[in-house]
Amino acid sequence: MKYRKTLPWLAAVAFLATACGGTSATGTDASSTTSSAADAPSGADDPSGAEEKRNKALVLRLYTEAFNKGRTGVVKELVAADLVQHEKSVPGGAEGQVELFKRVKAKIPGAVATVKHVAADRDLVAVHWHASATPAKEATGQAKVDLYRVRDGRVAEHWGVTQTVPAKTASGNSLFNDVYRYPQGAPTLSEEQEEKNRKFAVSAYRRLSDGDVNVIDERWDSRYYQHNPAITNGTAPLKQFLQQGAQDGGSSGGDSDGDAPAAGGGTRFGHTLADGDLVWVFSSDYVVADLFRVVDGKIIEHWDVAAD
Repeated sequence: MKYRKTLPWLAAVAFLATACGGTSATGTDASSTTSSAADAPSGADDPSGAEEKRNKALVLRLYTEAFNKGRTGVVKELVAADLVQHEKSVPGGAEGQVELFKRVKAKIPGAVATVKHVAADRDLVAVHWHASATPAKEATGQAKVDLYRVRDGRVAEHWGVTQTVPAKTASGNSLFNDVYRYPQGAPTLSEEQEEKNRKFAVSAYRRLSDGDVNVIDERWDSRYYQHNPAITNGTAPLKQFLQQGAQDGGSSGGDSDGDAPAAGGGTRFGHTLADGDLVWVFSSDYVVADLFRVVDGKIIEHWDVAAD
């Protein structure tokens, strides 16, 4: 499995992944697709979270009913006729979404969609899922992340990232499972705390992407549970991997608020979301999605999906 080209300053590192022709780049046109808290604080127009819950329930029906039960009529019910489709190999509208599901099932006969993580933030819903004919075996099939924009009760825009699941990972963790466990159960976070986590993780990831590996000591929990197939658990292996691959050392862009690019840094992010203790970051430069778990002011767990 090739590693992904997420960090621009690691362009020469082994395991690079490049986007194939049938995949979509998230946030390619930042002016029209970026929807982070630069537009509005998380949940600002929906303080109770009711609309986000409705959006999440709507999108999940695409997997439980349309994909798993083969009900294509559900897609036509939920997807707007003028849906903007960023998977360039299929048309827009409901027909394109139906075709995407058909292609997954053609590639993986008997495929079942198993949703692993889902987030709703403002008008965006992100889904991390496993497509496999043997879903109990997580080292099979495809890892996928879909991002949807919901407007007026229908899916209005879609981006997607797909990665073939490797047989083994360096950490022994799958690309999907949750390793960290709260000692007394997961807390319910306020919208304010979710937004704080989003800015914290995005600014930390931006600093790291701009070459500042010292941010790992500041922002990452030393236990750091890793689901990227090329790196094992802990912050020390992460630093070693990144330092070994750095070609020019990058430049620390300082600490931004998670929205505007840091001064001196070249990293650009597209969509960013926060829901519960997870922060989702979609790169606008490469076809990749990252998920970070933030606990007690530290990044403690990470998943990513990078296009084959």
